[in-house]
Amino acid sequence: MKILKWLMLLTLWLPGSAWALCSVVGTTQAAFGSVSSIAVRNTSQPSSTLNGGLSCTGSLLSLLTTSDHFWATITSTQSGLRGPTGDVIGYTIYANNSTAFPITRGTAYDFARNGIIDALGLLGSVVPKTVPLYFGTITGSNVAAGVYTETLSIFWNWNYCSGIGVGSVCLGRDVNNGTTTLTVNLTVTNDCLITAPNISFGSAPVVSAFTAVTGQTINLNCTKGSAYTVGLNDGQNAASVGGRRRMISGSNYLAYDIFKSAGSTRWGNVAGARRASSDAEVNPGNGLGNGSQIFNYNAKIYTDQSTPPAGTYVDNVILDVGF
Repeated sequence: MKILKWLMLLTLWLPGSAWALCSVVGTTQAAFGSVSSIAVRNTSQPSSTLNGGLSCTGSLLSLLTTSDHFWATITSTQSGLRGPTGDVIGYTIYANNSTAFPITRGTAYDFARNGIIDALGLLGSVVPKTVPLYFGTITGSNVAAGVYTETLSIFWNWNYCSGIGVGSVCLGRDVNNGTTTLTVNLTVTNDCLITAPNISFGSAPVVSAFTAVTGQTINLNCTKGSAYTVGLNDGQNAASVGGRRRMISGSNYLAYDIFKSAGSTRWGNVAGARRASSDAEVNPGNGLGNGSQIFNYNAKIYTDQSTPPAGTYVDNVILDVGF
């Protein structure tokens, strides 16, 4: 009598078992948005992307060990965001939403350390999740207006336990790598810092006794390379006939005007009545970004008017800069 024996292999996957899978995917660009040149120079601007190119799924939350790694090596042919005139805006890349974890270009950064991957829950869900990246511009950049961009190359390289069995035994490791690119951009807009002191004519008993205000200046620090014009509007109480500027006290008026440089040409806000950046007395030409351009002017009370009643006469004039 012959007896046949069969060996049956039974495999049981317990609820605690899990497999993770990572892959390199296309990124989502990081955009700083539109920022004035002054803000770029003086204040660090933040940006981020929710997708830095590594996507994972699984359920290994909090099980990463010192032998598990998720390296990212970020490189570029540029040293920062480059604009249309060749100016560069430097910025720092961070591994999380904190300046405590900066990433050095060209050096592998391990996202498995400092609890970053764990905190993201990257391996804690059956729904694929991606690794975010964060950015902050470096202050001090004196740059022209325009669109600034950089394309980063990100080499992802990982080695981690991809399957957990009974007793937290590692059933296999996911070891792989891949490269993706990430576009970072920022739009710089024209802007100016304006210093325009008030005008005071002092006091006098009659209009003919007022002296002209001379030696007055308006200082503008405008975006590097910007050509602009400066206008002064007619104030709040301009005469309906002749358009003279007027100060007011109650229902009484005192006519005056503001003139370009030391001359008698009225400074206004329409067409040729404006002043161009090339017309500045100090540093004429396009904006410097980190230096002032100075416009001289003088102001006078018109002496061909009757002396109004005593009082404090005021007016408000709006200065505008057009690019």
